[in-house]
Amino acid sequence: MGSDPEGDNGMKSRRLPGAPAQVNAGQSNRKTAMALLAAAMTASLLFGFSGAHAEQAKRGGTLTVGLAQDPLMVDPIRTGTFTERQFSTPVYEALFDIVENGSAQPFLAEKYQVSDDMKTYTITLRSGIKFHDGTPLNAAAVVANLERTRNPENRCRCLSTLEDITDVRAVDDLTVEIRLSRPNAALPTVLADAGGIMVSPTAFKADPTAINTHPVGTGPFKFVEWVRGSRFVVEKFPGYWQEGLPYLDRIVMRGIQNTVTLEAAFQSGQIDIIMQPSFRFVAQMKANKSVNVLSPAGFGTEGVYMNLKQPPFDDVRIRRAIAHSINRELLRKTLAYGVPTLAYSPFGPGMDVTQPTDGYPEYDLEKAKALIAEYGKPVEFTFQYNNTPLTNQFAQSLQEMWSKAGMKVNLEPLDQNRLVQNMSSSQFVASLYRFTGRADPHTNTYSFLHSKFADVTPSSNYGGISSPKIDELLERGMSTIDPQERKKIYSELAREVVNVLPTAYTYNVTDSIVTSNKVKGVTVIPDGLVRFAKVWRE
Repeated sequence: MGSDPEGDNGMKSRRLPGAPAQVNAGQSNRKTAMALLAAAMTASLLFGFSGAHAEQAKRGGTLTVGLAQDPLMVDPIRTGTFTERQFSTPVYEALFDIVENGSAQPFLAEKYQVSDDMKTYTITLRSGIKFHDGTPLNAAAVVANLERTRNPENRCRCLSTLEDITDVRAVDDLTVEIRLSRPNAALPTVLADAGGIMVSPTAFKADPTAINTHPVGTGPFKFVEWVRGSRFVVEKFPGYWQEGLPYLDRIVMRGIQNTVTLEAAFQSGQIDIIMQPSFRFVAQMKANKSVNVLSPAGFGTEGVYMNLKQPPFDDVRIRRAIAHSINRELLRKTLAYGVPTLAYSPFGPGMDVTQPTDGYPEYDLEKAKALIAEYGKPVEFTFQYNNTPLTNQFAQSLQEMWSKAGMKVNLEPLDQNRLVQNMSSSQFVASLYRFTGRADPHTNTYSFLHSKFADVTPSSNYGGISSPKIDELLERGMSTIDPQERKKIYSELAREVVNVLPTAYTYNVTDSIVTSNKVKGVTVIPDGLVRFAKVWRE
């Protein structure tokens, strides 16, 4: 539809790739030891290539991937949609990456340490990594990338997630020190996203605009060509830093916005993997033994976003009336074919946060009518959404439900790129929108809900939310390292968001992946993105 690391105790001991650091010596308890053991096991999955796996995997061949959009660009500092991120995944890599359990683990980074006050991160890079143009990935390259990303003139969508960084310096050729203005437990997750994706400094310094469409990264595949509306092609990078990878020779990505055309291309064998297929298609494919349906847990949610700065949504009674008049379970069973689960907060099921199921305004048409009557004025607004057949049907169903409560709704279907632009510039009254989510509850909410972003353009605080209570919880969550305490904070935040209700939630994001049985080695990560290094094809 309509998108916890442990700290370090300061010891200079070498860790397995992917193992988190400790915060300080006082936290070196049994729980930390267990976490380190689990991280080591995760690391063996990420970087260990067993003989059996190597013998089974076949090398060579071309994989064709179908996606719901041909994005505008793939420069990490300008990408934000799921499709933009997936297009760039074969070419670009980040300092950290998200693994199967949803945590952020070192990737291009080998290890990291955190100071006792959690305001200094020291990151050690893996040696011998080079960008596709031969530029070495060293500390100077990381500093150049973070300076570019943090420069307000470059208008990175991720800028708000990096605002606490006060200084980045190269300690030596493979060591980078990042200093923060305040504690931030979520920095590894931030550096697993756009803020930590590494682009060749040689490339972006030579032509900053060329990176938009000609990516140069450290990934398993290097960019070959991009024919708009047709194909995005990458080929195996022979100098890739993970020995023996990738298995495939070539990947062709095709952005096809028409869902019917995209799904027909998969069924005819023109496409090997289809990303974000319709709920109907997922339900059909689950009964098809010649395909695999993978279902990542998901970090994000989708729903009706409301602009709190514009009437009628500057009044919480109308926001609640919107939620009360949506029969979510009926929509889930019919238009969504029973595939997704209902959402209750900004946090998807891949995140360990207690959902406010008891406090969320469930379907109650009479209560919606009573709230509108109490409001005392006619309720009319324009509703924007992504112009696809399924979303059109969904929007029309919402329009009918709201009309039964006494609201007049004008529908405005838009191209996906335009919808994204309208949201970030607050050019909407109500919009059907989705956020695929990020791995840490801080990065999933801070820039979307904090009042400091309410009057900024572009901004992820789409509806202009301003709540002192929400701000206070966001600040506490960011500076808390203990997993159980963080869970309490973000569970309370989930309840407070329901009180303010900037969004009438519909479903948890369910970015299913459907593959041909010939496709092997796809690892299911909660963020729904496919990493292609270990994927192979019969």
